[in-house]
Amino acid sequence: MGTVSVSGGEESHELVVADDGSIPSEQISRLGLRPGTHLRVVPEPLAPTGSIAGRLTSWPDLAWEDFEQASRLAHADAARP
Repeated sequence: MGTVSVSGGEESHELVVADDGSIPSEQISRLGLRPGTHLRVVPEPLAPTGSIAGRLTSWPDLAWEDFEQASRLAHADAARP
């Protein structure tokens, strides 16, 4: 099950989406909504994680020699006092 936050004005509510993708009627009714009401889901922007995972739009075309050169440079940098 997933959690969904519902906000309207200054109020917010959390709803739990069932495994079948539905929102149980008791959660809907406690918000004063009737079954069949159309809801609009608005995703909250994700905070930056500091990770660069998934940010490359394409993989650079590198040969094994490029990796070896980068390794030599990194090793030389690490050896500096």
